[in-house]
Amino acid sequence: MDADLSLSTAIVLDPRRAGLCAGQDNLVEVLVRVQAPPPPAPDPSRAERPPLALAVVIDRSGSMQGRPIAEAVRCAERIVDALRPTDTLSLVQFSNSVQRLWPAVPVGDGRGHRGALVGLQADGGTNLHGGWLEGADTLVDVPGTGLKRVMLLSDGQANDGCLEPHDIATQCAAWAARGITTSTYGLGDGFNESLMMAMARAGGGNAYYGDTADDLMDPFREELALLDHLALRRLRLRATVDDGLQVEVANDLPLADGAWCLPDLAWGAEAWAVLRVKLPADRLPPTGRQALVLRVQVEGCDLDGRPVRLERSGLSLPVLAPLAFEALPSDERVSRRLIELAAAQALLKVREAADRFDWPTVDRLLDDARRQFAGHDWVASVLQAMQALGAQRSRERMLKESVYSVGKMHQRLTVADEATTVSDLAGEAAVPAYLRRKAAQGKGQAPDA
Repeated sequence: MDADLSLSTAIVLDPRRAGLCAGQDNLVEVLVRVQAPPPPAPDPSRAERPPLALAVVIDRSGSMQGRPIAEAVRCAERIVDALRPTDTLSLVQFSNSVQRLWPAVPVGDGRGHRGALVGLQADGGTNLHGGWLEGADTLVDVPGTGLKRVMLLSDGQANDGCLEPHDIATQCAAWAARGITTSTYGLGDGFNESLMMAMARAGGGNAYYGDTADDLMDPFREELALLDHLALRRLRLRATVDDGLQVEVANDLPLADGAWCLPDLAWGAEAWAVLRVKLPADRLPPTGRQALVLRVQVEGCDLDGRPVRLERSGLSLPVLAPLAFEALPSDERVSRRLIELAAAQALLKVREAADRFDWPTVDRLLDDARRQFAGHDWVASVLQAMQALGAQRSRERMLKESVYSVGKMHQRLTVADEATTVSDLAGEAAVPAYLRRKAAQGKGQAPDA
């Protein structure tokens, strides 16, 4: 582990245009990139990372009968196999009732954990909150300040126990503040995607779904790879501007204690946010002078829970005459992010139309979006996948695929300097799974060689 990640992790501020226009109000869009250093050679993240503590919570309600429950068990077995002997793992199952299959103990050779999964049968209702809460509770007494995470798998709608999504998400946030985070895995068409995404968002984890049980193996691989290569977690971004001005975030990031929550950061990756600041004309200095736009600060912790505070960064831009300002090019990185955020807004409109079975509007919106974003390879591939679902008139799939794609466009980790290091989707073969841009979030992809 790097002795001082605060020195090796960079904050990069990229304005969409590298100047301000004199004599008019300016809306300044700034891409904030928090870049972790490359992994130290050869790969100390596997040799030196602190032990993980995970709770795998499996829905065994009646809707999971047959292949889904078998594949859920296979996913849990894969987690057992992927963890180190010193990692801690608990197993919980739920239907109407909740049962702790195996306590939170070191994996060792994994024999006990695998044995606890034998003979798991699907039956009954869905006390999703109770299962999740039991999973979190199993991790309370695990010693140490390393990463602790509940991994919740469900294919259905909660119909027993606490049912209010806001209350459940609020509890996820409270547990995250105590150091126990939540990731969710939805299976098929029947689960409540709004609840599962809200739990992961509030709980400081990640939200995934799989169209089939086989597809769900891919998100499990992705999450385990991410956890195995984390550099920083619990990142919080704060931005300050001069008195009387306001700053807002363009991508939909959760707020906690007055700061925006960024995704946990892996080695060689970057987390990001697009900030917007409006500078009125009467607040600008004379042409040729520099104007301070904003200052940012990022705080977090390393894998041992030690606080990390990155150096405060500020952005100042020159005030230019209108003709000189209009001649400024747009920064490619910022433009790509803004395109993705605009595409996310388009997908939300598609989702609204699909939700009310308005298929002509769905078709029209997708046609318009594909023309508008034809030059962006990843967005175009997402829209193509959505158009295929629209042709099938698959409402539930469209609702899920759209909202999970929107989530990725707003909060995904990226390859450091993605615009210059990965020119197109075909060039991502060597990129870690947790950094790849998938066309369809509910479909798996081939495992890493």
